[in-house]
Amino acid sequence: MKRAEERAIYPHRATAAIWKGHFVPSDLDVPIGTRFNAGKLNLFITAKRSDGYEFTCESVGSQGNICYGSITPIQYLQGFQSGELTELIIPGNDEEETEAFRERYLTILRKPSTSGNVYDYYNWAMSCKGVGVTKVFPLAYGPGTVKVVIADEDKKEATPALLNTVKDYIEEMRPIGATVTVASAQELPVNVMARIKLKDGVNLGTAQASFREAFDVFLKDNAFDINYVGYARVGNILLGTAGVEDYIGLTINGFDHNIELTDEQIAVIGTVTLEVMG
Repeated sequence: MKRAEERAIYPHRATAAIWKGHFVPSDLDVPIGTRFNAGKLNLFITAKRSDGYEFTCESVGSQGNICYGSITPIQYLQGFQSGELTELIIPGNDEEETEAFRERYLTILRKPSTSGNVYDYYNWAMSCKGVGVTKVFPLAYGPGTVKVVIADEDKKEATPALLNTVKDYIEEMRPIGATVTVASAQELPVNVMARIKLKDGVNLGTAQASFREAFDVFLKDNAFDINYVGYARVGNILLGTAGVEDYIGLTINGFDHNIELTDEQIAVIGTVTLEVMG
């Protein structure tokens, strides 16, 4: 978008996942840059840590976030017995999609920044790669304080690394004097159960997967925009699912009413259990 470029606003580029791992024997000395294979992906060592090694995925994007488990050296490594990735330090992110970038740009236009106002903190946080949604609480702890709550691109809790990235960037940009707290959104899993009537020829598993996908999209699209998960809304999504003709006994987290959210909570999909009416 040419207009965005005029304001020095650009799409977020894809980034690589960074992992922590270790070897057996534990005192194995492995050079920086040594490459390893983890299933369909390769990684290479980028740093030595007091508690192991740091690995960076050679392929950028979210595909690198599922490399848990054993790794093997691509070339012979003397003394190597086994290796394992144990913790995702920084998730990889896909390149920002056009529609997401357009929405972020339009949001910046709708929320103009002026001298450290609420919109400033919102736009600063949203400018950081990996942030999917932001809510700002001015005067959170009294005069001169601001709390910025964020979720990641998947509309889930932010990692410590992402929180530090946002905190550091805001510290560079904010006016002198303000005390800023950056925190992660709190996930509230939403579990759905119901008995459904299927249309002829429709498989229960297919209907359940379709509902789960539609409900997950709804929750992500409305993260921080809703203060409750509506019972009627869930029912409407269920009725709108291909192959579902009717339902009874719908519960959300065990209840037959709306599920309230706090100001810092985001609803995330939990378990979905659908059964066929007898």
